[in-house]
Amino acid sequence: MDNSQTYSLFMATDVACRILGVDPQVMLETAGLGDLARGKTEARVTAAQYFDCWNTMEVLSTRPDYVPYLGGAISRGPVIPVFFTLSCAPDVETGLMRLAQFKSLLGPTLMRVFRDGPLLRLEFDSVDARVPMPPSLGALQLVVAVENIRGAAAHRVCPVAAGFDGSEEDRRRIAGHLGIMPERSHVAYIAFSPEDAKRRFISENPSLWADIEADLKLHLSAQNDRRPVAERVQGALIDLMPAGRTGAEDVAIALAISRSTLQRRLREEKTSYQAVLDATRRDMAIRYLTKTTLRADEIASVLAYRDANSFSRSFRRWTGQAPVAFRETLTRSKEQGGEKD
Repeated sequence: MDNSQTYSLFMATDVACRILGVDPQVMLETAGLGDLARGKTEARVTAAQYFDCWNTMEVLSTRPDYVPYLGGAISRGPVIPVFFTLSCAPDVETGLMRLAQFKSLLGPTLMRVFRDGPLLRLEFDSVDARVPMPPSLGALQLVVAVENIRGAAAHRVCPVAAGFDGSEEDRRRIAGHLGIMPERSHVAYIAFSPEDAKRRFISENPSLWADIEADLKLHLSAQNDRRPVAERVQGALIDLMPAGRTGAEDVAIALAISRSTLQRRLREEKTSYQAVLDATRRDMAIRYLTKTTLRADEIASVLAYRDANSFSRSFRRWTGQAPVAFRETLTRSKEQGGEKD
C-alpha cells in the first residue's frame, strides 16, 4: 500500500458534519488536523487521518443512533455523483459492481462484490490493511447500501445476512434498518438473495450512466500528471464542486501543484481556469437538466453555486435560456417528435 495515497474529506467535513450538526473545524482540531481546520479543508488526507476524523465525529455527535441516522440522511440527502453509478444501473448486481469501481472516490474504503454460492455478497474494508476501518464506518456502509438499493428499486429490499465488528448494542441499532440482525464479524459485509440480486431498478438511466462513468474515470485519473492539465482540473472539480469549492487554489492543492503553475500550464494549453470551470459546469448542468429530474436548486448545489439565481444567470449566459425553460423546451421537443412518429 502506498502511504502517500490521499483521499477527499468531502464525505466527512461537508456531508456527515453538516448532517450531524458537528462543527467541521472542531472535528478537525480534535482529530489532530488543526492545520486543515484553519482554512485548508479542501486538502486531502491519508487513510489513517480520514478514519481519525470519523472516530472523532462519533465522539462529538450527541446522537445515540449516530449510524442509522447518518446513513438514512446520506441516502436521502445531498446529490453525490458517485451514487449515480448505482441508481443508473438496470439492476442491483450491476449497480453494485459499478459502484465498487469508484468507491474509493468517497474515501479510503474498498468495496468487493462477488457471488458467495447463490448469494450476492458485498464486503467493505480499509484500503490499507495496516489501518483498520472504524466499526461505525463499516456499519454505515451497510445502511447506506441498503437504503440506496431500496430507493433505486422502489422496494424494501432486505439482506439475508449481514455483519460488522460492533457490539450487540451497535448491531441492534441498525438491525431495524437492515431488516435483519447483523452478526459480529471482523469484515463488514452484507448479502442478498438471488432474487434481490437481479431486482430491476426503476431509476435505470443508461444515457446518464455513460456520462457519469466518463466523469468518474476522469476524476480517478486527475492525479495522473501525464494527462492534460485541463482534464485534470475537470476531474478535480467533479470531486470539489459538491463540497462547494470551485477556486483555483482548491484545485491546485488537490492536484498537488502551485496555483501559479496551474495557471501557467492552462495558458500553455490555450485555455484558462475560468474557461475550464465554466465548461465543466455547463456540461454537467445540461446533462442533469436533460437526463435527470433534479430541480434547478439541486443542480445549483451540485455545481457549487451560492443559490439557484446565480446558477440561472450563468445558464442564461451559456444557452440564452433559464434552466427551467431549457428543460421545458426540450420536453416539448421530445413530445412533438413522439407525436410525429
